[in-house]
Amino acid sequence: MKFLPITATALAVVASFMAPSIAHGCSICACGDPLLAASDPAAITGKLRLQLDMEYLRIDAGSEEQPGFTDELTQWSYRANVVYRPTSRLSLMVVAPLLDKSISTVGSGFHGHNSSLVGIGDVELAARYAAWRHIDFANRRVHELGLSGGTMVPTGSTDARTTDETGDSMLVDPHGQLGTGGWGPFAGLHYRFEQADWLVFTDAAYRIRTTGSYSDGSKYKFGDAVLWSLHGQYRPTSTVAVDLGIDGRYGWQDKATDAEGTVTEKVENTGGTVLSAAPAVYVNATDKVWLFVRAQIPLYKNFYGEQDVKPSVGVGLQYQAL
Repeated sequence: MKFLPITATALAVVASFMAPSIAHGCSICACGDPLLAASDPAAITGKLRLQLDMEYLRIDAGSEEQPGFTDELTQWSYRANVVYRPTSRLSLMVVAPLLDKSISTVGSGFHGHNSSLVGIGDVELAARYAAWRHIDFANRRVHELGLSGGTMVPTGSTDARTTDETGDSMLVDPHGQLGTGGWGPFAGLHYRFEQADWLVFTDAAYRIRTTGSYSDGSKYKFGDAVLWSLHGQYRPTSTVAVDLGIDGRYGWQDKATDAEGTVTEKVENTGGTVLSAAPAVYVNATDKVWLFVRAQIPLYKNFYGEQDVKPSVGVGLQYQAL
C-alpha cells in the first residue's frame, strides 16, 4: 500500500478510532483506550475493516479461599472485530471474543487446577464520532477531537461449575467465568494530531460495571475503571508503522454479595492502578491486508492487596473489505 496522500489520510484520521488490548472478565487487566484492540491508525482507511487477533495474558491474585496461596489466571483471547464507517465522521465497532480461561492455585510447592473454560465471552459494541477536526492540507497536518462510547454486553456464560477438594460442586470464581454477568458501558474523549509521517493520540474513558447475578443466588460487581492512553506512531516506509505508547488504568475494588446476602463492599485483591508500555509494529503484507504484533508491559503497579499483572502480547491481521 502506498503511503496515503493527505486527502485519504485526513479521512482516515477523521473516521478512525483506536483502542484496548485487553481481556474482559477480570477487574484489573483491561488497560488503556477501550477501542485500541479493535482498530488502529496504521491500517483503517476504508468503509469496512475486518480483523482477527489473538492475545495472551496472565493475572495473579492472592487466594481468598486459601490465605498464603496465589490464584493464577491464564487467558487466551481470539477476537473477531468489525469496524464500519457509514460516514466520514462516524465509526462503529463490534468485537466478539472466544476465550480460553483457566485458574490454578499455587503455593508452598502445591499446584492445583481449579477451572478451565472455553467459549464466547462478552461482546463489545462501540462507536467513535469526530465532533471537531481541522485539516491543513498544505502542511499535511490534522487535528481531531472525537467522542467515544459503547458497552460490553453480558453474552458470556456465568454458570460454569467446578469441584472443590472434597468433591462438592461449586461455581467457578467470577474472574474465571467466560462472562462478567453485567453490562459495561463506557464514554470517553479522543484527541489525535497528525503531521506527515508522524501522529500522536491520547484517550481517556470511564467504564461503569453493572452487577451480575449467579445461579446460586450470589451477585458480583466488577469495579468501575478510568482508562487512558498516550501513543506516538511513525511510518518509516509506506508499508510499516511503529507505535509506542503508555496505557493506563485505575480500577475501583469489586463488590460481592454471597448467596446468604452478606455484602463485601471491597473484595480483597481487586482494583488498583497499572501503567504499561505499549509497543506495536504494523506491516502491510498485501494491498488490503495488514499484520501486526503489539504488547503491554507493566511499568508501574499499585494494586489493592496481593495482585500482579504479567506482560501481555497480541498478534493479528486486518483486511480492508471496502
